[in-house]
Amino acid sequence: MAQESHEGKEKISALLARFPHLVTYVPLRTEVRFEDFMTLPVGRTVYEIRPRAALDPFAEAKNAEAAIGGGTVLILMPGRKFDSSGTRLGQGGGWYDRFLSAVPKSWRRLGFCFEDQFIPEALPRQPWDEPMDYVAVASRDGSALTLYETKARPGMLAA
Repeated sequence: MAQESHEGKEKISALLARFPHLVTYVPLRTEVRFEDFMTLPVGRTVYEIRPRAALDPFAEAKNAEAAIGGGTVLILMPGRKFDSSGTRLGQGGGWYDRFLSAVPKSWRRLGFCFEDQFIPEALPRQPWDEPMDYVAVASRDGSALTLYETKARPGMLAA
């Protein structure tokens, strides 16, 4: 189910309000700057993933879990392409799939992409692909945001 424009931004704000802990990313040039579409709630534990070629996804997962210490977590992540069923294609190296495989399964996942990076039909999903719980689709001009609940991981939508 999609929630568009300012309603999409309100839905994301309401979603963020449910999570005391966030894992965020520093976007590459071609990725959505989530800060352009939302404000992180004050008083949250925020663990930021910075793009570095030598960054080990398994070590980063351990570091994130240690920094957060437990509780309800929402992971924000970029992608090159998403579909409405939560499949994500990244830069081709599988970094986020390995990272997601190492963090607690209860941590929710919110992917960000631009409208031309989102397709409603299903992308091929490989056995190692880690699906998203939500996908936020941003307009390139910054005027709209649409939030999709993917239902890719049953039981994971309720915080």
